[in-house]
Amino acid sequence: MKTGTFIAASDAEGRVQIPKEVCERLDLTEGDKLEVLVKKIRSRRTELKISRNPLTKLLDLSESRSI
Repeated sequence: MKTGTFIAASDAEGRVQIPKEVCERLDLTEGDKLEVLVKKIRSRRTELKISRNPLTKLLDLSESRSI
């Protein structure tokens, strides 16, 4: 599972757009379900971070084991 972090501003309607680079790197397509965490910030930081969840390997191992 990949995750991405980016800085975005909401528009007048309260919508936030996911940057194209994030959509491409996370292989997002229309209709995909996303978990969203909203946090108001006062930063000028604008870098993009894409990472793998470190628990993915553990979860995969536990699912493949038979009890």
